[in-house]
Amino acid sequence: MPTYPFQHQHYWLEEAERPETERAVDEVDARFWEAVEREDVGSLVAALGVGAEERERTADAMEAAVGVLASWRRRRDEKSAVDRLRYRIGWKPLTNPAPGLPTGTWLVVAPQLTHTTDTIEQLLGTLEAQGLRTVVLPYDYDYDYDCDGNGGPDRAGFAELLRKQAATIGDDLGGVLSLLALDDRTTGACAALSVGAEATLTLVQALGDAGVTAPLWCVTSGAVSTGPADPLRSPWQALVWGLGRAVPLESPDRWGGLVDLPGTVDERAVRRLLGALCGQDGEDQLAVRPAGVLARRLGRDTARATAEWRVRGTVLVTSGTEGLGRHAAAWLARAGAEHLVLTVAPGASYDLTDIELRCAFTVIEADLTTREGVAGLLTRVDELGLTPDAVVHAADLVRTNPLTGTDVTELVEVLAAKADGAVHLDELLGDRTLDMFVVFSSIAGVWGGGGQGTSGAANAFLDALVERRRARGLPSLSVAWGVVEGIGVGADEATVEQLRRRGVSPVAADLIGKALAQTVTSDAAATATTASVTVADIDWEKFVPAFTGMRSSPLLGDLPEARRIIEAAAADDDGGETGSEFLRSLTEASEAERDRILMKLVRTTAATVLGHSGQDAISPQSPFQEMGFDSLAAVSLRNSLSTAVSLRLPATLTFDYPTPAALVGYLREQLLQESAQNPSQEDAELAEREAEIRQALASVSLTALRDAGLLDALLDVAGAGTAADEAGGSGGTKGANGSAGSAGAAGDEELIDAMDVDDLLQRALGSTQ
Repeated sequence: MPTYPFQHQHYWLEEAERPETERAVDEVDARFWEAVEREDVGSLVAALGVGAEERERTADAMEAAVGVLASWRRRRDEKSAVDRLRYRIGWKPLTNPAPGLPTGTWLVVAPQLTHTTDTIEQLLGTLEAQGLRTVVLPYDYDYDYDCDGNGGPDRAGFAELLRKQAATIGDDLGGVLSLLALDDRTTGACAALSVGAEATLTLVQALGDAGVTAPLWCVTSGAVSTGPADPLRSPWQALVWGLGRAVPLESPDRWGGLVDLPGTVDERAVRRLLGALCGQDGEDQLAVRPAGVLARRLGRDTARATAEWRVRGTVLVTSGTEGLGRHAAAWLARAGAEHLVLTVAPGASYDLTDIELRCAFTVIEADLTTREGVAGLLTRVDELGLTPDAVVHAADLVRTNPLTGTDVTELVEVLAAKADGAVHLDELLGDRTLDMFVVFSSIAGVWGGGGQGTSGAANAFLDALVERRRARGLPSLSVAWGVVEGIGVGADEATVEQLRRRGVSPVAADLIGKALAQTVTSDAAATATTASVTVADIDWEKFVPAFTGMRSSPLLGDLPEARRIIEAAAADDDGGETGSEFLRSLTEASEAERDRILMKLVRTTAATVLGHSGQDAISPQSPFQEMGFDSLAAVSLRNSLSTAVSLRLPATLTFDYPTPAALVGYLREQLLQESAQNPSQEDAELAEREAEIRQALASVSLTALRDAGLLDALLDVAGAGTAADEAGGSGGTKGANGSAGSAGAAGDEELIDAMDVDDLLQRALGSTQ
């Protein structure tokens, strides 16, 4: 997550003062339910105010009821605790989508001609017919993979090609439109990776390498489902949605958005696409459908099942000996599974002695990254005389790295570990009747995360795979977990503390099974609008400013607790200092004051990135790396400072200038240079107005000035200016009438620019003769 600009402090919602009577009632209720939870019959009888003669009989009656009541209370509290963590993605129709054409010439990057589909050819033709000025760049990527999956597109060559095309178009470049995702053939490097997704990653990187700042929009078709009547067709194109959600968090100035097209691309669909490219209201995750344009939104999960999933028989749990898989296995055993089949990577050690498995279980080594490995796993299960009644795919691998530093090998590694097993299970199990097919994904695939582009892609793929299974009528659900206590980053105290300060707290380990019990239900999976549920503990007052500080996010706009904070931030921004105003105040300050202003900016922004409450935690002379800056935090600092000072700063900022003091020196130099080279808009407008006035005066004859009664006033003003010039040593000789003689052979434009009274009178007299 990027952090929000330094001038935003907080957006705390003040709790309204409650009436004294209301607080008193709450206290009475609280004491009553505390007694119920303790099953303290004596306190309950006393709280009821029963007379002495009735106390014993009341206690006997309550003895039988209090246990039932306490159990009900615990279940209700647990359900409320889980409900608070549950979210689901929905799609909101836009009532007034933007019409018209995007401005400028657009660079359209399409798959090489030999792999162009009918959809791509039709789209290219219709874009041109609708009037969009385009330059089509067929990207001829070379997929010469060896047996280990090594190969792929040439990033440096792509960057050079883009640099040349952008230079040819020049300042008229309005944006970059990528059709690469429409090529959803698999690469052969792993089952979940498409040619188009890999090419899109390279495109994002190459645009940055080439210095192209025009917004990038990526087009897909069938990568998302907007509801039960709109089946998802291509999980491989959904990879680009996962990658794309990370780009604006790392490079907000170079991102446009994501647009998914219907299966049939007609003129109406293209017109709606062109409207989307206009960037109305910051909408950057859109689906064009025959009925209109829909925008992606996060909301509370309101789906309610009438009964929980009744676990039975044999359940296959991939990676069931570690991480979330262990928790899932323990819950499944308690929930009614008769036999658990837990997979472990070949040669990996495991220890299940610390969890209680109340059923039979078998651990099988299996390579889930290959089809052969998964087929062998299912064969082994059959040989044991077992038939899976449900599958829980919990395999995981997390890599944190900005997209600029992510290579194809890393993308393949993450996809193979997390997604390939699900692909193979889906194919090999076919349409076999299962009670449930569950995959575990993460919030990186739901709303993205800086440095989590590969994880976002893998998790978006899993969510899409489940959506496609659902479209086939198969009970399926994806659970996108946030940070979980004791697992992955949730096991590192320093990381957890930093995440808390940014609004992301770990889901308590004892809620994992309860969350599964409430979300993985046949009824909910069959009736909900999407097949994915997010389970995350988010403090929106902290998260929203951090998530939206560099770029607005309509995705959160319909979530009530987020919307209040967004509106408060927008109101605060109205009075905030802009980058140009900051630059002007800096240039007007003394040298010592400039350094003080810049040091405060750097320290405050760095403190915000690391989640500290103030700048005192940041020492001017301490290296950023020693203060806890990793590559992701460095990107966040660069983005925040870029916004604050309205300068494009290098991604290597904290490495080139490793301390706040060194960074202040660099910023001072760059800002003063920027000020000298680019005058403010106000100064530019004044200069332009002055030129217009000079030109107008030059066109007026002396007779006209005299007749209008303006000549004497003009001469007085010009004379005062000339006297000032003489006092300054201009050295001109004057005649009795104040004239200095002819200006010689100087051209009209030079005479007007000089705006000297002698030159003006000479020109005026010349115009009357």
